Amino acid sequence: MDSPSTAHTKQLVEQVIALKKTLGQFARLVEISLTLNSTLDQEVLLQSIIETATDVLECEAVSILLYDEERKELRFVASTDKQPEQLAVIPVPVNESIAGTIFTTNAPQVINRLEDHPNHYKYISEQLQIENQSLIGVPMRIRDEVIGVIEGINKQQGDFTQEDVDILSVIASQAAVSINNARMLKSLQAAYDELSQIDQMKTAFISIASHELRTPLFHILGYAELLEQDADAK
Repeated sequence: MDSPSTAHTKQLVEQVIALKKTLGQFARLVEISLTLNSTLDQEVLLQSIIETATDVLECEAVSILLYDEERKELRFVASTDKQPEQLAVIPVPVNESIAGTIFTTNAPQVINRLEDHPNHYKYISEQLQIENQSLIGVPMRIRDEVIGVIEGINKQQGDFTQEDVDILSVIASQAAVSINNARMLKSLQAAYDELSQIDQMKTAFISIASHELRTPLFHILGYAELLEQDADAK
């Protein structure tokens, strides 16, 4: 049996370890914030988000799913899984999936015993031949609008906790704002390109119209000069 001093020392060591872990997590959150504020390239943004989230949560993989308004379903847009290309073509239904529940209820989910969960969408696991044991997911929001879900699978040690939910929620908020900014920039760029194209068409039209008007004007002036030469004084 440990003496009181030994037990106290152990407690202090555990507190120091926990504090170091928390500081490390805060440092990574600051790091991801700086990265997200330094680029509007969506691919770079997504990759930075999932890599940081995987490290901070200490889990096997993190994925981001965005809502496809046309198809009315969620789609994987980034994942630290080994097969992101395969994930990208797999639609996730809003109904009968955990990601869909997170999206529609606008609330996080922590499931540490995933195999028996009624909304576990096993099609993904079957297609990729991976075993999902635990899952954490939070909604990605822009103001009051949910645009997608970020989720992590398979905690490396122990279970996902409320602390993990809080951390992932911070990452999701940063990610949603950055993705929205990237989308807005893309829309503005598309509008600018369209205006540039219209301006080029206008310039081309004026050039063609000027040329087409110039030709008959030359003829008219030529005939006018002939008439002037042939006309009598009256």
